[in-house]
Amino acid sequence: MINDEIITSLLERIQNEIGIVLSRQTDRDRINRYLENGGTIPRASELLPVSLINLVTTNETYFEREAHHFDRLIKEILPKLNEQGSTKPIRILSAPCSSGEESYSIALRISASMVNISRPIEIIGIDISEEMIEKARKGVYTSRSVHALNQSILERYFVCENGTYRILPLPSVSIRFIAGNVFDPMLWKELGEFDVIFSRNMMIYFDSTKNKELLKRFQEHLRGYLILGHADDHLNAKEIFTPLRSERGVIYHI
Repeated sequence: MINDEIITSLLERIQNEIGIVLSRQTDRDRINRYLENGGTIPRASELLPVSLINLVTTNETYFEREAHHFDRLIKEILPKLNEQGSTKPIRILSAPCSSGEESYSIALRISASMVNISRPIEIIGIDISEEMIEKARKGVYTSRSVHALNQSILERYFVCENGTYRILPLPSVSIRFIAGNVFDPMLWKELGEFDVIFSRNMMIYFDSTKNKELLKRFQEHLRGYLILGHADDHLNAKEIFTPLRSERGVIYHI
């Protein structure tokens, strides 16, 4: 059994550096197993190991999760953005993108829809886990990940290979993936501004202070719409953004 003070110190570093609050006994048990299995304890001057970041951030997701958000994107948000008359790309951020299901769900909805958008569309997915980003770039998924997609979408936009589904290039959108920490100012300097930010069910891992910091960061880099998950910090979001309610739920506008 690893010394409890070592585990506490590591949990505090995780919270301070990437914002994730790990307070349950199961979290301590995970860190203990990580260290017992040879995981390294970084010095104060060293970055947290990639293997440790992957351990505390990896979670399951799937295509078309909370599908009503994609409905609003296609039926409301994109037409309004297109009406602005700009020739610049419509830029959409997926943060965190995990292994890419959300980013590709956005891209698939755009590709398969009949909505007439004259502007180019750029989708960027970011995640702190390099392992998840690599999976997203490969674009290969299990049947469980694609279970909510229509068969016609699977047949048109995927190739089935040995029981997995590989997404095909989508010519109507540009999509790329970047590994990074949402609390890193240098990452946001690289990313620039966005017309739409999807950030769904990430805030459940942070405390209120970190959520406020994140929402402020979104405010600085958003020129349009913010879409949060049902479990996110809507109380603080309403203090910064204007809620737009409909039968499909609430989204926010800058």
